[in-house]
Parts: sequence; structure tokens; C-alpha cells
Amino acid sequence: MTKQRVVVLGPTTDDPLYHERAEMADLDVEFVQEAPKSEGEAIEAVRGADAIMLRGGWGTEQVIRAADSAKVLAVYSHGFNHVDVEAATDMGIIVTNGAGMCAEEVSNQAVTMALALHRQVVQSTNTMRRGVWERSGYWPIEPIDLANLGIIGFGNIGRQVARKLGQGWRMETLVYDPYVAPWITKEYNVEQVFELNELCERSDYIIIVVPLNSETFHMIGEEQFNHMKKTAFFINVCRGSVTDESALIDALQQGKIRGAGLDVFEQEPCDPKNPLLQMENVITAPHMAGSSTRSGWLSRQRASQQVAAVLRGEWPSAGQNPEVTAKLEQKRRMPGSAGKIYGHGE
Repeated sequence: MTKQRVVVLGPTTDDPLYHERAEMADLDVEFVQEAPKSEGEAIEAVRGADAIMLRGGWGTEQVIRAADSAKVLAVYSHGFNHVDVEAATDMGIIVTNGAGMCAEEVSNQAVTMALALHRQVVQSTNTMRRGVWERSGYWPIEPIDLANLGIIGFGNIGRQVARKLGQGWRMETLVYDPYVAPWITKEYNVEQVFELNELCERSDYIIIVVPLNSETFHMIGEEQFNHMKKTAFFINVCRGSVTDESALIDALQQGKIRGAGLDVFEQEPCDPKNPLLQMENVITAPHMAGSSTRSGWLSRQRASQQVAAVLRGEWPSAGQNPEVTAKLEQKRRMPGSAGKIYGHGE
């Protein structure tokens, strides 16, 4: 039987791939590492691949359509907005991500920003470095345990935020996520609201943790900022484009909200002239929420587990395009097709 070909697209071609090899040790696979410098090179690299593992970019439609033998495309990151999922689905390729690989890290970043904004840690540090000893400028400081926390997106990360701020800091927690099951919100002792603007109206701290896709692009814009309290803080630790950045800038400049904590921006690296970097009531980080020594190796393990599952004929735990099953059924009915993907919907 021919070895299954796993193509790893990354920055180098000499990675030892310890986790990848360990997770697929029971499979007869051949690892091929490629470091494409152009889309054309990436297209050639994926031809004949049974599995594609992306450590960077090259998730374009042209690259995916060239992978006519691929069963699965796995990204090492949590976000997969750089992958043309529609093209992959049309090709019968299961798309997976590193779901869960940095839930603790990203939630910690969100919690850290919320607490830093609450106590004005960055602002007071900067003021004191200028030789100013003044406290009244940071008032009022309302008790955070009497504040309402609004979480937009209640997946792995959102649930950890609720556990830490809701249970740890005793914040009343509201959740907006049209896809979360009611027993999940009951388990975490949070209130589920079904209108985004209602969450904005009632929350003192709003944390957004959703994937970036066509549904979530600019889901927080002028309308939502108009519904927020003037004393509210807005925190984004997922993807910059889930927020209309120009609307956020306007909201801050016009005093519609009190401040913001941002780990991500619509343009990355962020333009040094971006007004958000000049505002005293905004704290920032260079898209590092998911980073830690643990998430570094866990991303490899998670990606490898997803690929291994598909190559064994199973449905991966982090499959992101379940609609691909219809295409898989169609492929199985083709002459000469064999094998099946099981464990999903059965």
C-alpha cells in the first residue's frame, strides 16, 4: 500500500516534526516539508498530498484546488480565516484547526486587560513616569464584582473567561452566542441573551472571542458602540476585523465608551500612526494573546491529532466544515472510491 503523503507548508524544511511523527506513528505516512515563497510554489507542493498542514499562509483557493488528492487541511493556529474553507469544502477536504490549544492563554490575556483597564494600571504607570502624582483622574473606580461582564462568543476561550472573571471575580456574566447549547450556559452559570445589542446595553466589560468569518466580519460596529454604556470597556482578543476599527476609533474619540483593550488590529503589523496607539484610554498588545511555551507545542499536537484522525478514516474533533460530509458522500459514490469518514452524525 502506498504511503500517505503529509505535506507540511512552513517557514523551513528542516523541522524535526517530533509531535507530528509521534501522533501518526501508527500510520504509514511520508512527511514532506516545503517552504514556498510564492503561491505557484505552494500549488506545486500540495499536488498529490493526502494531508496538508499549514504553519503559515497559502490557504488560498488556487492552492486548495491544486490539492486534488487531499482529505484534510489542518492549520496549527486557532484562527483559520486565512483558509478558503468554501473551496476546501467543494474539493471534499476537511478543514481543521487547533481548537483548544490556547484557550487558557487567550482568556488570560482578556482577563488581564479587563483588570488592567479596571485599575488603570497602564495609564497610571505612564502618568507617574512623566513625574505626575495624581489619582483623581482615574475615578470613578467601581467595584468589579458589581459589574456586568458581556462575552461575545462562548466557545473554549469564552468559557474560560467566564470561569475566571465570572466565578473568580464574581461578575454577573452575560453571553451572546447563537450557536451555544442552553445546557452549556447553565453549566457555567451565565445568562444567555439572544440580541447582541442587549448585551452591549447591559455590560460594563465586553469581551469578544469569536472566529473571523463572513458572519462575524465587523459584527461590532457603530450600531453596537451606540448601544454601549459610556462607562463600558471593550476588549478584543480574537481577530481585528470582527470590529469595525474606524467605528471603534470614533466611539473612543466621542466618549461613547470609556476605553478598550486590543490584542488584535485590522491591519497587522499595526500602523504606528494608528490613532488607537495614541489614546490614553486604550491598552494594546501585538497579537500575542495565544502565545506561551505550552500553546507552542500544543498547537503541533492538536494539528497532528486532527490529521491522524482523518487519515484513519475518522471525523476529527476540530472539524470546522461539517457541510463537507455531503461532498464526501458524493466522492464515495464515484467509481473506484473507497473508505469512509465515520464518527460524525452517527
